[in-house]
Amino acid sequence: MAWTNHVKWNTPEGEVREVIAESWSRSKEYGVNPDLLAAPVICTEKAIESKIRKNIELLNLIRPLLDDLFAVVRGSDSIIAFSDKEGVILELFGDSEIAMNAASANFKVGAKMSERHSGSNAIGTAIAIGGPIQMVGAEHYCVAWHTSHCSSAPIRDPLSSEIIGIITVVGYLNTAHPHSLALVKAAAEAIMKLIEQKELEQEKYMSNHYFNAALESVSDGIVIVNLHGEILRMNKIAAHLLHLPGSNFEKLKINEIEKLKSFSTDLTETINEHEVILKGESSVESGGGTQFFLTSRKIGIEKEHIGNILILKRKVSKELMNSTAIHQFSSLVGEEESFRKTVDYARKAAKTDKNVLLIGESGTGKELFAQAIHNDSSRQRGPFLAINCASIPQELIASELFGYVDGAFTNAARGGKKGKFEAAHGGTLLLDEIGDMPLDLQANLLRVLEEREITPLGSNRSKSVDVRIIAATNQDLLSLVKEKKFRLDLFYRLNILTLEIPPLRKRKSDLPLLVDYFSRTKKLAPEAVNAFMAYEWPGNLRELKNVLEQMEVFCDEDILTSEYLPAYLAKETPPQENPELYKKMEKETKAQMLKAVLRNSEKIEQAAKTLGVSVSTVYRWAGEQNISVKESFKK
Repeated sequence: MAWTNHVKWNTPEGEVREVIAESWSRSKEYGVNPDLLAAPVICTEKAIESKIRKNIELLNLIRPLLDDLFAVVRGSDSIIAFSDKEGVILELFGDSEIAMNAASANFKVGAKMSERHSGSNAIGTAIAIGGPIQMVGAEHYCVAWHTSHCSSAPIRDPLSSEIIGIITVVGYLNTAHPHSLALVKAAAEAIMKLIEQKELEQEKYMSNHYFNAALESVSDGIVIVNLHGEILRMNKIAAHLLHLPGSNFEKLKINEIEKLKSFSTDLTETINEHEVILKGESSVESGGGTQFFLTSRKIGIEKEHIGNILILKRKVSKELMNSTAIHQFSSLVGEEESFRKTVDYARKAAKTDKNVLLIGESGTGKELFAQAIHNDSSRQRGPFLAINCASIPQELIASELFGYVDGAFTNAARGGKKGKFEAAHGGTLLLDEIGDMPLDLQANLLRVLEEREITPLGSNRSKSVDVRIIAATNQDLLSLVKEKKFRLDLFYRLNILTLEIPPLRKRKSDLPLLVDYFSRTKKLAPEAVNAFMAYEWPGNLRELKNVLEQMEVFCDEDILTSEYLPAYLAKETPPQENPELYKKMEKETKAQMLKAVLRNSEKIEQAAKTLGVSVSTVYRWAGEQNISVKESFKK
C-alpha cells in the first residue's frame, strides 16, 4: 500500500522508512519506470570485459572471501553479487534456481543497478547513501524486485575512503537469510582489511625499492648492521671498497671482513655502547695504498638503539680529482638495430667487473662506451683514466702504465711518479689502441692482470692494484696474434666481454638523429642531406662532428647549405636534388627524436614539455610516425 501511494499516486499515506522514501523520490526524478520487470540496461560484452580488467586486482583479491560468504548462505536460495563503484554487476555466486530467476529479470553480470538506471535497490541505494542498506519486497522502486530481499554494503578504499565496489546478498522475500545485512557488512569490512594489508605490502615493497635506489645513489659506501654486528644492507660502493661480492652477505659479521679487522674492536664497542653515537673517523688501507675513512652512526627508533650505519668515504688525492668519466649511456645516440644491441650489451657488461674489449674503427666512440660502462658500474665513484698506447713513444709506455721511483732513469721526476694503474686504483683504466702495445710490455700487462700487482720502474717492491681494464682497438687482434705481434694469452685475458661498435656507414639511418645531436641550432639543406647520405664517413662520428662544426662556423644562416661542405665531401653531392630523400630524412629525424624523447620520459606531459609542444601534438606526431606512445614508455 505504501509503495502504491508513494510511487503510483504520489501521496504520503502509509509507513515507509525515510531512506526508502528519499530513494523513491530520486528514482522518480531519474524517470525510472516503476513497472519494469527487468533491469533495463545491460553493458555490452566489450564494456564488461573492460570493467573486469579495470577491477581485476580487486576481484582476484576478494573471490576467495566471496566463496566463503556463499558457503554460509548456500541452501537458502541466495545470490552473492559484487558490483563496481558504478553499480555494474561483475561477479555472481548463487543457488541454481534463484540464479535462473534473477537472470530472467536481467540480474546478471553486466546489469547496471544504479538508482539512475534501475531505481531503488540495495546496490544502487548503497552507492547513493554511501552506507549499508537492506531492502525488502516493495521497498524496491521497480516491480521486478518486489519478491526479493536484498542487503548491500559498500567497499571503501582504506586510504581514500572512496567507494570501490558493493557486496550484496539477494534472496527470496520469504526465505532470505535472516542475517544477510550483518553478513555483507562483515564481508565488506573483511575485504577492506585485505585491501589495506595488500596496500601495506605494496608500500613496503615500493619503499624497499626506493631505499635501495637511495643507497646506490650516494657517493659513499654504506653498510647497515644490527646489534649483533651482522650486515643487513650494503650498497655497491661499500662492497667494492671492502672487496665483497655485494650480495650473499647474509649473517656476515663486520669482524669477519678482512678490510675492517683493524676496526673490529672499536666497531663492536660502537654498536654495543648505547651512549656512543660517533666513534670518530679513521682510515684503513684498501689494497694498494688507497684509503677510505670510516664513520659509524647509531640507528635508533625513539630511544631504542637497533643498529648502526657505517659510512665509508674514499680518500681521493688531488691529482685524481679530474680523473673522471663524463659520458653516460644517454650520450650514446642512435636507434639502428646493431648499435642499440651493442649499447644493450654494454649496459649488461657494466653490471659486472669483468674486462671488456671494445672493437671499432677510429672515431666510432669507443671511449664514450668505456666511460658509459664505468659510470654505470660499481666503480663509478672511482677514477677513470685512459691511455692511448699508439700515441706514446714505446720507451715511455712502461713508465706511463706502471710509474717509477725516484732516480729510476735520467731526467726522472724527483720523488718518482705514479703510473696509470696505481692512479686508477679502485676505478677503470682504458687501454686505447691496445694492438699497438709493444710485445715486451704485453708480458708485463699480462702479469698485472693475473696477479693484480705492479712494480714501478726502478723498484723491487710490488704494489697491489684493483683496476678494471677496458681495452679498445681498431685492429683485428687475432690477425696480429697470427703475425706474432700480439700475445694469444693476453688476447684471451682481455677478450672476456667483447663489444663491436658498428661504423657510421653501416648505420646511416642514425644520421638524422646524430645531425640533430651535434648541431642543435641549425638544420641541413636538402642538397647537404644528399651529400651526407651518399658519403661513407671513414672518420665516423668524429668526422661527422667536425664537418658540422666547420659548417656552423662558416654559415651565418639557420640552414646549412652544400656550399659550406668541405671540398672532399661536396664532391659526393649527387648531380640532381633528391627531394624524396630529404623528406625521408626529415621524417626519420622526427621519428627518431620522438622515440628518444618518449623513451627518456615517464609520462606524455614530460615528453611534450621536452619537445616544447602540446600533448595533443605529441600524440599526432606519434600517429603520423606509427609510434606507440605506451610501448615507447615501456621501453
